[in-house]
Amino acid sequence: MKIIKINPQGFCSGVVQAIKIVEETLKNNDIKKPIYMLGNIVHNKNVVENFKNKGIIILEGESREKMLATISSGTIIITAHGASDNVKNIALKRGLNIIDATCSNVNQTHHLIKEKIRDDYTIYYYGKKGHPETEGVLGISPNIILITDKTNYNEIPIKNNKAFFTNQTTMSFFDVYKVYESLKIRIPNLVLSEEVCNATRKRQEAVISYKNKIDLCIVVGDVLSNNTRKLKDIALENNMQAILVESAEQLSSFNLSKFKIIGVTAGASTPSYIVNEIILFLKGKGYTL
Repeated sequence: MKIIKINPQGFCSGVVQAIKIVEETLKNNDIKKPIYMLGNIVHNKNVVENFKNKGIIILEGESREKMLATISSGTIIITAHGASDNVKNIALKRGLNIIDATCSNVNQTHHLIKEKIRDDYTIYYYGKKGHPETEGVLGISPNIILITDKTNYNEIPIKNNKAFFTNQTTMSFFDVYKVYESLKIRIPNLVLSEEVCNATRKRQEAVISYKNKIDLCIVVGDVLSNNTRKLKDIALENNMQAILVESAEQLSSFNLSKFKIIGVTAGASTPSYIVNEIILFLKGKGYTL
C-alpha cells in the first residue's frame, strides 16, 4: 500500500505574496485601524482564521461594493482575487486606506482586458459566476460578456468584428480551450489569450500524469477554492477515482480499504502542514510514502 505525493505542492507565489502583504500590514503600527478584508484573502479557511485571530475583520456580502457600504473608516485589504477600479475608487471616496494583495496573474488579466477594450474588442470572459476574481473582472466594464459552464452559446451576443476571449486564472486549461473552440463556431474571428496561471496549470498536468497509475486521487484543499475543485474535476475526467477533503478528520470517514496506490495533490492555497497531516493519517492506515 503506497502513497504518491503529486508535486507541485504548497502555496503558489500569489498566495505567498498575499499572506506576506497582510502580515506586514499587521506589523505596521501606522496603518489606519480597524483593518478590514474584502472577503477571504485566499480560499483557505485555516489561513483566513489565522488572520481573524490577529484582529482583521473579514467582510462578507454579495459584492465588494456592498461590503464597502458597511464601513466608513480604517483600512481595507483587497484579496489575491483582485477588485475592479470602481471598488478602489469607492474606497478612496470613503476615506479608506487601501492595501492591495492582488495576485500578479490576476493583475495581468485586468491589464490585458483593459488594453483590448481600448482597442474596441468585445470581451468574452470564461469564469465562475460569483467568484471574487470574476466579479473583479466584470467590474472593469459592463460590456464584458461572462461565459460559464452553463452558458448557451447560441444566445451569446456578437457585437462587432473584433472579439477577444480570456479566462479566470484558476480554471482548467483543458476547459478553456474547449470553450474557446465552441465559441469559435459562432465567432470565427475570436482571439484567444489563455490566462490559466502557471501554478494551477502545473498542478493539473501533474494529476493527469498519474492517470492509470493510482487507484485514488485525494485532493486536499478548501471547497471554496476554484483551483482545488478543478483538480478533482480533472482527476474524474481522466477516469480516476477522486475525493476532495479539507482535513485528515474528513478522510477518517472514507473507506480506503480497496485502494492500494493513493495519490495526494493539493490546491495552490492549501498549507503544507494539512497535506502532511493527510499523509500521516494514511501512514497510520498502513500506507508508505
